Amino acid sequence: MAEVVASSIVRFVSDKLGAKVSNELGLLKGVGEELKRLESTLAAIQDVLEDAEARQVKEKSLRVWLRKLKDVAYDLDDLLDETAVKALTKGKVRGLPLTPKSIRDRHKIAREVKEMRKRLDAIAEERAAFHLREGTARDSEPGSGGREQTGSLVDESQVYGRQQDKEQIIGFLLGDSTEHKTNLGVIAIVGLGGLGKTTLAQLVYNDEGVRRHFERRTWVYVSDKFDSKSLMRSIIESLSAKEFTLRDMDPTQRELVEQIRGRRFLLVLDDVWNEDYELWDRLRILLSNGAEGSKVVVTTRSRRVASVMNADDVHCLAGLSDDDCWLLFERRAFESGGSARNPSLVAIGKEIVRRCGGMPLAAKALGSSMRFKREVSQWVAVRDNEIWRPSSADVDDDQILPALMLSYSHLPPRLKQCFAYCAMIPKGKTMRIETLAQLWVAEGLAELEDVGSQYVDQLLSRSLLEIGKEEAHGAVSLVKMHDVIHDLARFVAGDECSIMDVCGSTATSPGSRYASLLFDGRTPSVAETLSHLRKLRALYVIVTEGIFEKYGVRVLDRKNFYQRSAEEQDEDERVLLAMFSTMKPLRALHLDGFPMKALPAAVQNLDHLRYLDLSGTDLRTLPPAIGRLHNLQILKLPRCTGLEALPESIGELVNLVTLDLCLCRRLSSLPDSIGRMGNLRNLDVSGACITTLPESLSSLSNLQLLKLRYCYWLRELPKNAQSMRSLTHLDIHGCYGLTRMPAAFGQLRQLRMLPRYVLGEGDGDGGLEELGTLNLEGELYIGNLQNLRSAAEAGEANLREKRGLRSLTLNWDPVSSLRQEDPNDVAAMGGDHTELVEDALGSLRPQPDLEELRIEGYAGKVLPGWMMDCSIPNLVELSLDSFIRCEKLPALERLSCLKVLNLSRFPCVECLPRLGQLPCLRVLRLETLPAVKRLRSESYGGGCAFPALEELRLVFMSDLEEWSGTEGEDFLPRLSELQLTDCPKLGALPSTFPFVNRLTMNVDDRLLLTHLERGAFPNLKHLGICNCDLDDEAGMAQVLVQRLASVESSSRTGRPVTCPPSAAPESAMVTQFVEFIESMME
Repeated sequence: MAEVVASSIVRFVSDKLGAKVSNELGLLKGVGEELKRLESTLAAIQDVLEDAEARQVKEKSLRVWLRKLKDVAYDLDDLLDETAVKALTKGKVRGLPLTPKSIRDRHKIAREVKEMRKRLDAIAEERAAFHLREGTARDSEPGSGGREQTGSLVDESQVYGRQQDKEQIIGFLLGDSTEHKTNLGVIAIVGLGGLGKTTLAQLVYNDEGVRRHFERRTWVYVSDKFDSKSLMRSIIESLSAKEFTLRDMDPTQRELVEQIRGRRFLLVLDDVWNEDYELWDRLRILLSNGAEGSKVVVTTRSRRVASVMNADDVHCLAGLSDDDCWLLFERRAFESGGSARNPSLVAIGKEIVRRCGGMPLAAKALGSSMRFKREVSQWVAVRDNEIWRPSSADVDDDQILPALMLSYSHLPPRLKQCFAYCAMIPKGKTMRIETLAQLWVAEGLAELEDVGSQYVDQLLSRSLLEIGKEEAHGAVSLVKMHDVIHDLARFVAGDECSIMDVCGSTATSPGSRYASLLFDGRTPSVAETLSHLRKLRALYVIVTEGIFEKYGVRVLDRKNFYQRSAEEQDEDERVLLAMFSTMKPLRALHLDGFPMKALPAAVQNLDHLRYLDLSGTDLRTLPPAIGRLHNLQILKLPRCTGLEALPESIGELVNLVTLDLCLCRRLSSLPDSIGRMGNLRNLDVSGACITTLPESLSSLSNLQLLKLRYCYWLRELPKNAQSMRSLTHLDIHGCYGLTRMPAAFGQLRQLRMLPRYVLGEGDGDGGLEELGTLNLEGELYIGNLQNLRSAAEAGEANLREKRGLRSLTLNWDPVSSLRQEDPNDVAAMGGDHTELVEDALGSLRPQPDLEELRIEGYAGKVLPGWMMDCSIPNLVELSLDSFIRCEKLPALERLSCLKVLNLSRFPCVECLPRLGQLPCLRVLRLETLPAVKRLRSESYGGGCAFPALEELRLVFMSDLEEWSGTEGEDFLPRLSELQLTDCPKLGALPSTFPFVNRLTMNVDDRLLLTHLERGAFPNLKHLGICNCDLDDEAGMAQVLVQRLASVESSSRTGRPVTCPPSAAPESAMVTQFVEFIESMME
């Protein structure tokens, strides 16, 4: 039977019950006293729960008692929620009119509360039989030990697949200790229980090279009690090989220091759980008395432990390969040579091994359990077990479970419940962190989504969750469970969790509280199965991709898949009705991609629903009945591309916190009633085709996040947007139709993220002064600066003080920049336009730690001092575009951190700065610099030129005649990608490009031929040739065949490079690729 964690739900219900006693419900005749008795009984039970949960591992009767308690707590939670729903829908209980219906409701509530109190009293009476202690659990129970003490000895002949890990750790141990700030280096080996951390540490500890390198070596088993004095005594006794009898702290510390002073030592601390920095620091200070190069190896299951110990290196141990796991399994499952005599068992055994998920302890335990089983049917039974259970006679879990349960037993009660909840995720599937956190909020396991995200981080740090996917910027978006950890989650969840695979096996229990459904849209038994799950609190439906393949439907044709027969559509409706009519306690319903075109009005029956995900469905609208879901906190409708409108009743969702309408491309408006959602904090309408937002949106004083990304047709924000005082994130990136900002915008003092700000033409529009009081972070684009009224207004933006900004774009409209000054324009602006632009840019000086700067459409002749002085030393990326009058560039070589430089459309610039002296520059793009004629060594600066440059593009350099390099091997030593296009006068190139593997050219064919014949591109792998005048096609082909044998690919189609009509010949507007190259490469 699975371990039962009741403390979390009991504490949650107890808190809720206390609130009910003091509110209107407690005033009902007869109900108030019953509620008080319930509260008192729950409090008394809660005092002994920690002891009960600790002892249940050994006492089955306690597990049964905890299960009954947990069931009552769930039912009581449902009852309390049901009364809250009635209060919301009919007014406060006290204020209900005395109609026959209201009287019946009151009597029903009183009856149910009394019945619940009787059930709880019976459970409380049973408590006395267990002699439970109040407060903390007994020290002897699991969680204080749970694992045999380890030593340093190991049989290396029985270890497989760890040679590379061993070499990496030894490399750290024997490495140069000067890399560390102190004499003591720390390396942490982190991984799941049973993965082989201790074995790896033993291999390293006993390595001959390690033995010779360290004067003293000692091994200490720590476990979960990090007692500094006990650890010191263990180290002393290990080093001195005799018992240490002194008991006081001071002589113990002195003796430890004496044992290690001036000696290079290796200390292994095995199985560390401590997350208290102070405890570790007391020991670390003493250990620092060893000689330089002393090292500590820590094995732990938690990355938090590694962080607390300030590990210089963290070695995350991965699972073994199936082949290595098989060697472990084979050694235990067969006598010597036995596998060769049982080929049928070997085939099954290898399938069993794949279920171990690379876990060596699991492979060894499973192998041992199979040693005396020689019937094929016995092996098949183990192979086909969906979940490994401790009650199964086929698998001996005595070794596996303690190793895994120890990680679980160290979790606080709330995290135990969160972990068990994850059993609902089917094996091999991932879940978005955001979704998991929201589901926990709906269940009451986390108060806020941010808290839920912190819980995910804690489970990740303990290796109980794994990273499923990282976004491009490194953020984690998806998590999953290791197969063996998933088995553990299923074990601790027991029959509280069900996974229904309608394509195969179904494992359900009528008492299940959480379930996932792998839905294929075809199986007729789904509705019947769901109708029995009347206690479900969460249902997570996964529309399987494999089903589309099964029916010969490509994923891209998924829409056609949903156009099924009438019988199949009827079955879909029966499934939905089964959910809505029988699952009254449901808190969370996830229907991402479910085949439905309409949401039945019966959804209103789900009174307790707090989370509803209808992402990717084919809904056109929502039923008015959606407004009856008064407990709903999260409503997700992203990717509902057919959704055209929301009903006015949406405003009745007064408890809604998150409304996600991202990529609802046909949604053209939001209802005015949205302003009644007083608790709404997160609203995402990104990608919708809305042109305006309802003015009522301004009344959402609790709104914190408003996402409008790529709402191309949005013209303006609500006029009273400043009323959304809680707003911290306003994401209007890609809202290119936005032409102005509302006045008084600067009153949004909580605003931190504003990626776009556009100056309007009208006197009533928000100016740059509105930015002055905002403490913005991240990126900021300021557009339509041609509408700036004065340079003083630019200064009021106060960009120099916005220390949180990392990226800044300043944009003048290109058309305004290209126009010639005329008297009318000058008169309208009250002065010289060029002078205004120059002064404005001078006043827009950004904060000194800025990392990315883009300036577009600048029409001034000179640059301000802050640009000429390069006073932004930490700049990593700089893009300057369309500086139509500028004649001189700053001394950009001073920007020592610069990695990306884009210079485009500088018609008046003749000389470039000494760009070759930028030590970190990786990407250089020069486009449309028609006055630059030569790129020579004197413009690169002395010494190594472009030491880090990897990508170089020279595009539309219409007058460039010569490009020469420097002498020796210090010119472009890392260049791998080169583009030379539309440089018609270029007649000379550097002699060699030894590391270029990608080349795009459309220059004169003789120049290309000459360099190819000379072998100037020895490592070329990819070639694109366009606009070549092939006077000698046969000669060209011959050179290509000879010189490009190693080229892996070539291009005959590509992205045309755009340019102003005045800068490009007509032939440059059409890109022609040499087609015969591809035919030769096939």
